[in-house]
Parts: sequence; structure tokens; C-alpha cells
Amino acid sequence: MAIQAKQINSQGQALQNGLDVFISTPIYEGEYLAYGDAFLTSTLSSASDYASSAADYATEVISNAPASNANTWYRYHTDGTIYREITAPSTSTNMLTMLGVGEMRGGLLSHSGIYQKLSGLVTGNEYQVTINFHKDVSVGNLSFSRFYYANQNFSTAIQSAVTAYTLPTPKITFSFIASSVSDIVFFDFSTTDVTGTSNISSIKIQEKNDYQLPVITDIQTIGFSKVLRRQYNES
Repeated sequence: MAIQAKQINSQGQALQNGLDVFISTPIYEGEYLAYGDAFLTSTLSSASDYASSAADYATEVISNAPASNANTWYRYHTDGTIYREITAPSTSTNMLTMLGVGEMRGGLLSHSGIYQKLSGLVTGNEYQVTINFHKDVSVGNLSFSRFYYANQNFSTAIQSAVTAYTLPTPKITFSFIASSVSDIVFFDFSTTDVTGTSNISSIKIQEKNDYQLPVITDIQTIGFSKVLRRQYNES
């Protein structure tokens, strides 16, 4: 098997097309969640708050208090009918606070949370969620799911699988595949302690894009150089 002549000159420059070596690199960019990384007291002070009394609290919340406006926070809490009563989430400077009470006080553990309808998503694309917490987070679970409407049927929202993350932890990072251009992201907090608190410093949602970057190597005698691939003649 002979190597074709004059593919690369003496200075290491390609003389033919198709010799470059590329590597796929994921880049997370953009911001698809509104008011998620600069919490103020006013962020949730006027946000809609729904008191849930149903066993399937998430579906009840989305059905009775839908996220009608994109890029707007909505909140909810259980009212004591089935799950323990708890106050709705609130915000202060650089902090989103969600409270919880556990089963040991009688009744099922409480649920409270926030949700927001996104905009500008691309159906089928991957998006990364990053949640940063303050240090004073209690034992509990932060659950994430999405709601979306299929086939232009806006009367019934479909809920994705629910994924729960154990607290305390300084940071949670996970991804989801958009089911529509305006998925509703749903964050829920609960605790098995007598009382619990989840203090979040920021939430970001960014789109994953894969870029093809040329492979570069550092050669001691000449410095950084592009890696090229020789092509072989099968004859």
C-alpha cells in the first residue's frame, strides 16, 4: 500500500482537501429560562400561586393554573387536603426558597415548587439544566419534569417522566430533549425531615450544540501544529 505523493509539504501544510482531523465538541449556549440567575424579592412576589388539593398535584396545577405566558414564573403549594400544608416558594436577593414539611408530622409530605413555559426551543434538540444551591440546603428531594401539548391539543398537557435529585448538594446538572417549542419546566421540592428548605442561587437552561474543531498538537521543537490525516492509495 503506497502513500500518495505531495499530500503535505515540507512545512506541514495540506496540499489536498480532506486531510484535516476534527473532533466533536459540545458547547452549551443561549439562555432559555427567564429570571433564573438573578433572583430578587420581586421575582416571585406577584407570581401566580396555586393551592393544590389533589393527589396528582402536578397535573392539577398545570390544568387549573396553566402557564399561559411564556418566560414567566408560576408557583404552587399543597394546601393540607392530602399532602401537608406548606407556603409557596419565595425569592430574596440571589435566592429562591422552597419549603417543605415531612410525613412525621402527620399526613403525606408537602410539595411546593415553581414552573415556567419556555419559548424558542427546537423540538428534538438537547438542553442542559444547571441548578446551583446555597450551602444551607436541608435534606430533601428536588424533582424535575416537563409538560407539553402534543398535536396542537392544548386542552391536555402531557407530563414527562419525573426525575428526583437528592439534597443537599451544591449543584445539579442534567439534560432533556425538547418535546415542543414551548415545553413547561416544573420544579418540585419535598422533604422527609420534620421541616426542610431548598435555597437555590441560580437556574440555567442552555441548548447543546456540537461543533467540529480541528485537532491541534504541541510539538516541542515547532510549537502548536494542526494534525493532518494522510490518505492512502488502495492500488
